[in-house]
Order: sequence, then C-alpha cells, then structure tokens
Amino acid sequence: MIIGNPYQVAILIEKLDFLCSPSGIFNFIINDVLIPGKGITIDLFVVVSSLKESLDSGLNEINEEVGCLPIEEMDFSEGMPRNLISLDVAGLYDYGCNFWLGFDGGEDRLIYTVDFENSFTETRFPRGTIEKLIRALPLADMLIMDKSNDVMITRIN
Repeated sequence: MIIGNPYQVAILIEKLDFLCSPSGIFNFIINDVLIPGKGITIDLFVVVSSLKESLDSGLNEINEEVGCLPIEEMDFSEGMPRNLISLDVAGLYDYGCNFWLGFDGGEDRLIYTVDFENSFTETRFPRGTIEKLIRALPLADMLIMDKSNDVMITRIN
C-alpha cells in the first residue's frame, strides 16, 4: 500500500510476514526513487512507531527553523545540525538510510542519506507535507496481509 502522493513524497508499506512482530517492506518514495529500495523483513512495528515518536518529540523540541542554510554548510559529524528533527527510521539504518526534517518558512526540508552519511540529499516540500505523511501511516498492528494464490495485498484493519 502507498501512503501519500507518490508523485511528490510517499511511503510504500507492505506486510509480508509476522516474525516477532509485523514485518515486511518499508520504503520512502522520493523523486521517483524507492528508499532504501531493499529489505523485505523490516520490523514494521519498530519503523512506524519510531518514526511517529521521533517526529512528535522533534516538533516539541525544535523552536527555530534551519532556514536557508545550504546543506553543504550543515555539520552532520557530531550527530545532527541544530534545528533539524532526526526522523528515527530504526531498521532502515541497516541499509544506510537516515532522515532529518527542517523548516524554511513555508517549506519542509527533508534531508536524507542512503550511503551511511557519506553524502546527503535534500528535497523540499510545502510546509507540513512530511508531518502529514508520517501521521497518516497506520500502526503496524492495523496492517492485514491478504494472500490469495501468489498475490499479497496489504490493507488496513
């Protein structure tokens, strides 16, 4: 299932199994690219709950915008730059992914890495887009996997 607008930014989430908790595929869709684009046994409970909790915590702690500071001038060597929210994507770290959210006026600044923080990419969206996307994610225990023959479909209970 896809949550959000795949032509702007979305999340692809599919429940494929129940190991210790609901497990499956979790990808961001940004600029026509699936991120991380691999992994079928990601713990969906941990990823979704961590993402939601880190967003809430970050929104409560961040009082200033990152503004128009260029990504090249941000120092990620000591953890994370000031005024960015670290979006905890739990198991996606194993695939080299990390995400941060900052604000510049009417824009969300989504900053991410797919190579264990060797390089960073930024995409901007209208303010509130990322918060709305994360809040729209169903909790993992609400996901139901329907399997018929060799076709699997994830739906929300």
